[in-house]
Amino acid sequence: MDRLVLPEPSIARLSAQGDTVYVVGDTSLLRVAWDGRRLALDEGFRARYRTMEGQTYGWDCVLTAGAAWFLDDGEGADGYSGTLRGHGVSTAPLHLVRVDLTTTEVALVEVCGRPGGLVANPPVVDEERGVAVAYDSGNGVLAGFDLDTLEPRWRHDQDHGGHLLLYEGSGELVTGDHADVVVRDVATGAERARADNGTGLQSVLFPCPGDGGTFYVCTFLGVSRLAVA
Repeated sequence: MDRLVLPEPSIARLSAQGDTVYVVGDTSLLRVAWDGRRLALDEGFRARYRTMEGQTYGWDCVLTAGAAWFLDDGEGADGYSGTLRGHGVSTAPLHLVRVDLTTTEVALVEVCGRPGGLVANPPVVDEERGVAVAYDSGNGVLAGFDLDTLEPRWRHDQDHGGHLLLYEGSGELVTGDHADVVVRDVATGAERARADNGTGLQSVLFPCPGDGGTFYVCTFLGVSRLAVA
């Protein structure tokens, strides 16, 4: 129906609110409007998040709480070898990035502060409990941050690589720890359950909720069905 060339490339999946599309470019967050016939770049909206030496591009953004939330230092995911651990090439620490959708103000907080960070997926944001969960797959760190202040709430050494799955009602957060699947309390980070995913590989893909408390985890070798008793 229409085609639009953006001012910079992107590796991220697209996100939208209504007819407004947000694109995490390799240096900036961009905004595109769709009117049912044509795409138009919002020339007044360009939030530059890549501002330091050694920082690499961001991945998909989550749109909630008046902001776009994503993780930077995405370069190096092509080195996946059954795990993303140790494959980061960025020399600047990996950040949780928050971009205000009204002002374009950019705020960054380090996930663990170490070089070699890497992600291939977005964070999760729980607006009700006021927490954003970020991770650094290159260094094996999973952490929760306060939504307003970006102050740390909790942190665990954990080899998470895929999308996060949040059950909003219970606050159960499905995460990965290399070949384990771990359910944590999104607000406190407390571990509620753990099981092997059955394939021996770290999942860097999308989990999927099923019926009756089940969910599915996919790796490059297989799909596993799990349930929280």
